[in-house]
Amino acid sequence: MLEKIPTNCRYGSARVSSKSQEENSSLESQKEEFLQHGVPEKNIRIEIGSAADTISERPVFYDLIDEELKENDLLLVTKIDRCSRNTLEFLKLQEKLFKKKVTFLSLDLPYSTDMAVNKLIATNLAAIATFENERRKDRQRQGIEAARKAGKYRGRKTVITKKLIAEVQDLKETKNLSITQIAKVTGKGRNTIYKVLKEELNYIPYNRLVKTGNEGK
Repeated sequence: MLEKIPTNCRYGSARVSSKSQEENSSLESQKEEFLQHGVPEKNIRIEIGSAADTISERPVFYDLIDEELKENDLLLVTKIDRCSRNTLEFLKLQEKLFKKKVTFLSLDLPYSTDMAVNKLIATNLAAIATFENERRKDRQRQGIEAARKAGKYRGRKTVITKKLIAEVQDLKETKNLSITQIAKVTGKGRNTIYKVLKEELNYIPYNRLVKTGNEGK
């Protein structure tokens, strides 16, 4: 079936969830599979983001589906979950591609010249991917709850951004709020606010935080 589709009508959609070294390896592997199936490199679309996101939240994939793909084109992915881990979202995607008369194939699945069979297989696999994703989330929640009860859960490490630093600086220097008050306004923990003031804004601890260089004024 692939032989009947001109190479310039073949597209590949590659997705990774982060920029880590492991994910970069996955990305290269996906690209290699597309090239082996005759997809021109210029027709390979790459995106960093979660498959849990809706298609509208993934601009590269959204533009590919909505704007680039035309009648009789072919869309390849290396795995179903590179498209979506939400069954309903995947069904909507399949219906949209069907109406545009775009052939969709996942390279981890057997495919048939009967597109109805391909659609059935892909839909079932998408449902399984959704199920596995929900199971993973449940196990994660159970693990967190167990760690909390054991007093071992500390939550995710807060990322200190430039935006947070600027917000803390404004609240401290313009409104003279306390650490507790700043924590409530920003929704961050007191330890995070203390760290921003001390390490990013050069405040030093006395009975209260005083900015470095103000001691003699």
